[in-house]
Amino acid sequence: MADTNNTGAAPANGAADADVTCSPVLTGIRAVLGERTPGNMALWALTAVLLLALVKESVAPSWTVAWSHPNWGTVNVVPVLGIGVGMVAGFLGGMVGAFISLFSVPLYTLWLGLPVKVALGTNSLASAVIGLMAAMVHLSKKTPNMKVAFPMMATGFLGAGAGAYLSLGMTPEQLKMYFSVLVFGAAFWMLWRGIRPAPAKSGGFVATEKQGLLYAGGEWGGVPYRTNILYPAFGNFFIAAVTGIIGVGGGFLFTPMLHAAFGLPMMVAVGTGNFVKVANIGSQFIVRGVADTVIYQLAVFAMLGGYCGANFGRRLGCVVDTRYLRLLFGILLIFVGLQYMGIKLGLGSA
Repeated sequence: MADTNNTGAAPANGAADADVTCSPVLTGIRAVLGERTPGNMALWALTAVLLLALVKESVAPSWTVAWSHPNWGTVNVVPVLGIGVGMVAGFLGGMVGAFISLFSVPLYTLWLGLPVKVALGTNSLASAVIGLMAAMVHLSKKTPNMKVAFPMMATGFLGAGAGAYLSLGMTPEQLKMYFSVLVFGAAFWMLWRGIRPAPAKSGGFVATEKQGLLYAGGEWGGVPYRTNILYPAFGNFFIAAVTGIIGVGGGFLFTPMLHAAFGLPMMVAVGTGNFVKVANIGSQFIVRGVADTVIYQLAVFAMLGGYCGANFGRRLGCVVDTRYLRLLFGILLIFVGLQYMGIKLGLGSA
């Protein structure tokens, strides 16, 4: 007897069989492509145009930009190749919602041959704009708590600017070493989270009930929260100063801090963190831009590629087991760190 639904009708067109026999690969492809909506079709068209331009300029470059600095060297770069950097870094980072800069900076140096200070400067502009777009999306969904975000943005702006300024006086070897340490730290954290599942919430954090100008709170998913706004701001100053030296926004550090240490629900922490990241990376861009370490044409194409890559990566990340993603990214980040330290594993030269 055929299976029936609540109305007594048999499933039409073998839909049930199709769902059962659909392969994981096909499911992943469908998830990445999304529905056939006007917005998605525009994204597909933009991605196709960018890929065609990338292939064409990779085979027969028609436009190069020369950058030179009396102390940091000279480089000729094809700006359109920034599409490839943005797409790869955006896709990988989009799958786990973080670490885009940890992939893009090595791609700038190992693939395009940029001096490390130019890679950090160019990445700061692309990351700031992509982060701002993400922040606007979260604002439309009302996930950020701006009373928490504004003090963090102020201290992050100061800390990241100071860190970026200090980095200008460091040697490329020092910057590569510090960047590699951060990459290895992120890699081992991802591997640890992949091997050991996160413990069940113990309720160890108790939100304060205090009211007043220095406290912010709200409710998300039926769960109330409240925290002092000064403590996250102080914490972000030091995070921004450290990450400012190595040219990343620090979202993978202060977002867990907001959730675990200060009790913000994860979605609120992510939304708030996106605004904080814009301030952190924007401050770096100002400092590095004044120091002439930004190739603006390259950054624009990296933004376009990053926008497309992050959209597709985020969709794939929603259908792949988080544990496997963490293990994969841990291994990949170790590979990137080794390459960046100059240990040859077959991906360009540092």
